[in-house]
Amino acid sequence: MKALSTTVVIVGSGSAGISAGFELYQQGTPFILLERGEQVGGAGKFGAHGVFAINSKQQRAKHVAYGYADAFKGLTDYNHFFVNGELLARFLKESGENIDRLAEMGLPVTVEQSEQKAHLNDPLVYHKFNDFKKKMTNWDKLPDKFRAAGNQVLTGMAAVDVEYDDGLKAVIDEDADGNRTRIAAKKVIFADGGYCGSPEMMAAKYADNAALLNLGERKADGTGIRLAAKLGANTDHNPVLFAHGCAPSLSINPMRRDSSVETLTNLPLLWVDQTANRFVDENVVYDFAMWANAAHNVGGQYYVLVDQKTLDQFRTQEVAMEDTFERQFCDVGETPKTTVGPLPNIQKDFDAAMTSGEVVKGTSVADLAAKLGLPLAALRRSLKVYNQAVESKDDAVFLKAADALQFTVDDGPIYAIVEHCAILGTLDGVNVDRNCQAVGKTGLPIKDIYLVGNNVNGLYSDGYPSYEGIANGFAFVSGWIAAKEAVKSLKQESVEA
Repeated sequence: MKALSTTVVIVGSGSAGISAGFELYQQGTPFILLERGEQVGGAGKFGAHGVFAINSKQQRAKHVAYGYADAFKGLTDYNHFFVNGELLARFLKESGENIDRLAEMGLPVTVEQSEQKAHLNDPLVYHKFNDFKKKMTNWDKLPDKFRAAGNQVLTGMAAVDVEYDDGLKAVIDEDADGNRTRIAAKKVIFADGGYCGSPEMMAAKYADNAALLNLGERKADGTGIRLAAKLGANTDHNPVLFAHGCAPSLSINPMRRDSSVETLTNLPLLWVDQTANRFVDENVVYDFAMWANAAHNVGGQYYVLVDQKTLDQFRTQEVAMEDTFERQFCDVGETPKTTVGPLPNIQKDFDAAMTSGEVVKGTSVADLAAKLGLPLAALRRSLKVYNQAVESKDDAVFLKAADALQFTVDDGPIYAIVEHCAILGTLDGVNVDRNCQAVGKTGLPIKDIYLVGNNVNGLYSDGYPSYEGIANGFAFVSGWIAAKEAVKSLKQESVEA
């Protein structure tokens, strides 16, 4: 087996891992960064548009009143006190300074209004990357800085085991050909992003796993969580999906922005679940987390129903509805569109999606019910009640706003877009202390073992909350915390020696 040695091993180069690496680089502590992909970065690089923070210099300059007390109480209450209070407090208190760190890393952000329509009147806590493409370019420059300081960044290398005997002895990694390397080290920071890439772990935790649309990092296979558990770390926690929006498929998803089918799924039209009943005020589409949670609650899948008349209207007219993802793809300072259409290719897009099964067409209500396996009586009732709500502009059940009650769904032809709960990852894993050090069942820390980002329990009780950018913000801050604590521990050990 090939042998290397260093002081700290970082597993994963997403937001948490790259943040940990930057801190060690600044501190002059030797490290090896392992990335199982062929290029550095994870969900924070390829998908995230910003981070949550409080008390940043930018917020203070804008006299933002929302601070620690509001955020701590809000998150604690939201999670019904199923939180790691010490870790939550430390994250919040260091989140503002992290904004300055991001600028030092070449990943500058600007505090601005939420990207989500449901949160336009929320306090200014969201800090958006100034330039999404430049963020990815600058991310790729960080490994060169690390290497120039004498560290190693090894891509295509996955951690597979650890040697441990009253402290860390080594991390074992493996390349795509099965060749292994023993890396002697004193500390390890697992920043490998949860377990959404592990079919076994996902199936064990989520009954609707088969219906979920995984838009996250499939290379996040739970390695850090499993290896920490092997060393006695406490992994008891409710499973928490990083549920974020919904989409029909990997080919018709919000990141591609090239299908009218996807556009219609991003609007508050008529939705029914797999029992043919409405299940939510469809305006929830404007809150990514709650939208996905609503879909997760009905088995991870539902149907968006439109008739031919509605399709033709979208093809030829501008409709006063906002695409929920419109704001996400605006750069800082850009003005979003608040209408949709005309969509001249909509019929072509729907016909193509029918071939692939992402859209099902019924010549009548009965035909559609038969093709989807829905109870006909329930579907007819849902259409009748919804159409009455549209006509009267009064949704007596789900209280949908009148301006969103625009389209009835009449008998044939009717299209059903098969919509799935989308996930960006998972948000549960290992219990840690306020220093991001793994703890065992008794609560005592496990020496030398740190977990960060989506590997960590304690920020969420059962679902991703509507605090925009909080997962990415926590990833950067927790990586920073773990690296600082690892250095502090190393210095203490040196003194004791």
